[in-house]
Amino acid sequence: MESNSSEMEGNGGKIAETAPTNDSSPSLNILCAICNEFFRANDIIFSTSRCGHVFHKDCLTRWLNRSRTCPQCRDPCDRRRVHRLYLNFAEAPEFDDTELPKVAMDWVPIDLDRDSLPDAHLPPEGAVQCGTNEDGLPTYVARGYYHDDLLPAPYVPEKKAAFGSHSCSARTLTDDVEILVLNDCDYKWVPGQHGTYPRDALNTGYSELGEVTYTGRGLYQGILRLGKVHPSHKVMYIPHHGQEVSVNTYEVLVVTPRDQADR
Repeated sequence: MESNSSEMEGNGGKIAETAPTNDSSPSLNILCAICNEFFRANDIIFSTSRCGHVFHKDCLTRWLNRSRTCPQCRDPCDRRRVHRLYLNFAEAPEFDDTELPKVAMDWVPIDLDRDSLPDAHLPPEGAVQCGTNEDGLPTYVARGYYHDDLLPAPYVPEKKAAFGSHSCSARTLTDDVEILVLNDCDYKWVPGQHGTYPRDALNTGYSELGEVTYTGRGLYQGILRLGKVHPSHKVMYIPHHGQEVSVNTYEVLVVTPRDQADR
């Protein structure tokens, strides 16, 4: 074990990490709960997707090699459910009315808590609506976490939930639901069958084994439905009345930023 990264068991079984101290970048008034060191401007910082707590990348990686929970709140966490945070530091002007540029495509978390504002469940501008659910309610392209999977899932605003297909059942998703928002993109639906998908298909989710899954749409009982294209299973799965049904022919979502399309 290297001398500059000692690890030991602290109170309550918490793993203590020793972070490098030779960084001369400015210190931030935020602590990494694993090593108890303040973040610095040059640090690589990662956040958990479910609860949003932040840690040094190396600290969090070592922790998740031993545990599948968040080091701070002990919520379930997986190495595939973390992402890097990019923080920009600058002196703020006294008055700054400049609008930040919008990204071309984004997965935007949607607030489905009981105590949220009355309109918090409404799809934001740029959300992609396609088809309906089995009751004829409009659905939007979304995704949500279920155990170790990230499921492509139709979001139904009237139900305040997304619905994913997993292990022969339809799963109701109300935590960590993200809706696709396009600001400067074109999109199209490309035909596929028996698990095929175009090379430029939108990578929407993944299975617990790390296989990429895609957003698709297809007809089921005469209704255009959103679902999960699972290549190795050679079908598109659709959540339907609490069950997971499948179709062999479908269309796969392809999203292209307009500046890329012009090249």
